[in-house]
Amino acid sequence: MLKLISLFAMVVLLIFSSEVRAQNQYGTPKTSESPIYIEGFNYPNFDDLSHYAWFHIGYEVINGTEVQLIGEHYRRYGADRISLGARLRQKLANKLYFVGGYQKEWNLYNEGRGFPNPVPRQEIILGIEHQVRQNMLMEVKMVHPIYESDFYSIGLEGVKTRVEMGTRIKF
Repeated sequence: MLKLISLFAMVVLLIFSSEVRAQNQYGTPKTSESPIYIEGFNYPNFDDLSHYAWFHIGYEVINGTEVQLIGEHYRRYGADRISLGARLRQKLANKLYFVGGYQKEWNLYNEGRGFPNPVPRQEIILGIEHQVRQNMLMEVKMVHPIYESDFYSIGLEGVKTRVEMGTRIKF
């Protein structure tokens, strides 16, 4: 648990130190001086309890191959989740990428017990990402749990392996 808190604190510190502005999608592009970039998004607060945010911290290992630290926080009435993971992004063609990785998700609400669920959900991610336009990405991925857990993703109760599809627009 102490490792999780330390990792989370380090990620938060990295995000705030790079002058990330909430409620805007942002990106710190790779430069010739630094192969590291940060992307993320924080939805506006619609009420005092609800919150959703994600981030990617990427590092280009070699030309066309990136390693990313990924995270997501989701909170609403009856649920408070955080997931952290690692992802590999490999360029396959001009605008086509393979993505694969591993993530853990913790149930922070834990049925009202006041402490995080001690057994996180663990999943493997495999998919394809396509750059549709200059600042628009489309991703299709298969998410497969690798160990049994006593909670599911919100809205996916009883679902194990699933296909997820989404878009990301940078502005």
